[in-house]
Parts: sequence; C-alpha cells; structure tokens
Amino acid sequence: MMRVVSWLLGVLLLLVGSTAGNDKPVPVAVEAEGVAEWKKPYEQATRQAIRDALQQAIEQACGVRLARMEIGRDGMLEQSAQLAFAQGVVLNWQMLGAPRQQNGCVYVRVRAEVMPLSALQTPADWREVWQTVGHPPLRWTLRYTGELAMEPSARQAIQSLARQLLAEMGVRLSTQPDKSQWQLIAELEVSPITRWGDANAPYALGDQFASWQARLQLLALAPDRKEPVLLAQRTARAVSLVSDTDAVHRAIRHALTQPDANWRITLATLWVEHLLSRPEEGFKSHSVELKPAKKEVQRNANERNANRGGASAPRNTARTRANRH
Repeated sequence: MMRVVSWLLGVLLLLVGSTAGNDKPVPVAVEAEGVAEWKKPYEQATRQAIRDALQQAIEQACGVRLARMEIGRDGMLEQSAQLAFAQGVVLNWQMLGAPRQQNGCVYVRVRAEVMPLSALQTPADWREVWQTVGHPPLRWTLRYTGELAMEPSARQAIQSLARQLLAEMGVRLSTQPDKSQWQLIAELEVSPITRWGDANAPYALGDQFASWQARLQLLALAPDRKEPVLLAQRTARAVSLVSDTDAVHRAIRHALTQPDANWRITLATLWVEHLLSRPEEGFKSHSVELKPAKKEVQRNANERNANRGGASAPRNTARTRANRH
C-alpha cells in the first residue's frame, strides 16, 4: 500500500512540475500616475507625463535595479552616480480619463500591463513580447578580417546563424533602409591554428584534423546614437575532422552561442529602454480618448461625400438638358 501511495505522489509531482514548466509569463496589471511641467510645446509635456507614468508602472510592478558608477582619475574619485535600469516592459497601456492640469504641471493616469524581465527566461518568452509590442527595425552589418579564401563561407555562416538565433525570439532583420532602424554590427576575425592537410604541422596533425579560431565582437547602434553598445566579445576555437571550412563554421557557432554570450537579452534590454523613452511610438495604447475623434472624422468624411454627391447632380441634369436641345 505504501508503495502505491509513493508511486502516486511521484506521478503527481512529475505532472505538477511539467505543467509549471509550460506556464507562459503573465503580465502584471497596475495603475500609475505621471507628472510633467506644463509648458510649451504642450504635446511634448503630455508625452513626458505619459512616459513618467509608464516608468512608475514598471517600478510598481517590478521594482528597479540600481547600479553604482564611479569615475576617477589619478587615484582620486571625481564623480559618483547611481543609474536606474527598468526591470519590465509595458505590453499595453490605457489612459484613464483626460490629462489634468494643476499648479503648473500636467498629470496623466494610466493602466498598464507590465511584463517583468525576470519572467522572460527563454527566446520563446521574448517572442511573445515582440509579437505584442513590435521590435525596432534591425539591420545586419558584418566587418570581416582574416583570410580572403574563407570570407564568403564565413559571411554566410555567421549571417545564417544570426538570423536563426534572432528568429527564435521573434526578431526579423530589415531588408529596406529606414531612418529609425538599429544596426547589429558583427566584427569577425578568423585565423588558422592547424590547417587541414598541413604537412608542416607537428606530429603530422594536419593530416588528421583542422583547427581554427574565431574572434567575434557584437555591437548595437541605435539610430540616434553615434557610439555603439558592446553586446558580446568572445574568442572560440573549434576542431574539424573534415575540412578547414567546417572548422571555421564550428568556431563561429561556438563564439555566437556560448552560454555566457547572452547578447540577445542585452539587445532586448536596450530596446526596452528605447521603447520606454518613446511610449507614443513603441507601446500599444488603447486609450478611449481617441474614439470620439475617429467618429468625428468619419462623420465629416460622410458629410463631404454627401455634399459632393449633391453638387454633382445638377451638373448631370444640365448635361442631359443640353443633349435634349
């Protein structure tokens, strides 16, 4: 009897564990208020209040991460500051009522759905975010150094692998030029350690395998920035029993997919900060304040169409009368 009970408990725990592992991240719904100084241009002041409200919503749902930065020279501390990093991304937000003015400030209250970054553990989790929010356009740029004979194969290998890794988290590379697009810059250098069939290799190792090294540096450049941000910097070596080309491909894969080279999450975090700075462009708003305006525009369009129809009737009648004469 005890064995049966133990077996049933084991099966139950296994089912619970597998079910918990398949749960999707759930956003947190919060309400927050933002404030900004009411000054011209007034639209920009309202956007600043919305941005502040979304920041408050993220802090309420996820908190903030503080990092201390110290700058010194010649052993003397010159500057010390604390930087706050957002710990969540707003999936949807809605303005609650109209902005109100008080004491020279404008106040905006919003209801937002916030996804904590700590809940985004896999590329599939991030894919759900980008499908909801939409990611900025991204262009691929490769700077290659190394043997010219390996360049075409190395270019194709790293670009194909980068596309695959980005697609896993719902990101597609842009094919058309866009002023608002980001650049994902890859600086790749490949060099041989032991060539395939190298007769000068010690112990005749060149007749047995090929060994190559890949040095990779990934950078992200925002459209409004001059200096790129370093995403990853890795050096990897690989061995192949087939050819030099196969060894190069293996080294590139190791450099781009090393466990500690979590460059995709770093890029996603940069995009979160970018979207937070431009809520009117990045985040999806479902504000009820916009609906009456849409109805008014549609009503005006209907009236214009009716007037056009009424004005065209006399012209048709006049032409008909002229034809009769």
